Amino acid sequence: MSGRLVATESAIDSGGTGACNTPPLVLGRPGGDPVRVFCGKQMVVKEGDTFNPAPGTTPKGDPCTSPRTLIAKRKVFVSKRSIGVLQDVLNSSTNIIINKDSGQHRVFAV
Repeated sequence: MSGRLVATESAIDSGGTGACNTPPLVLGRPGGDPVRVFCGKQMVVKEGDTFNPAPGTTPKGDPCTSPRTLIAKRKVFVSKRSIGVLQDVLNSSTNIIINKDSGQHRVFAV
């Protein structure tokens, strides 16, 4: 099947590197946007969804946080926003991407 696995709130990011080194984290529920979209009883994440910042450390060892906001560029839209899939970017400055999904669903987007 072509396309990529749709990302849900149970997806796990890759962790960040560079200015703020963060461990991999579960996305969780996005904040702010009241629009919730479900597919197979799993909430699908959309472009612009903002998740709790990832706690981490700078290369010097000082505490820092890295924001995580989805940048999705697919052809499948919900409320005029592209849905998120695996490998979409959460923070380009610290190289955080949606790495894997722990859900058991199999929904793909082109």
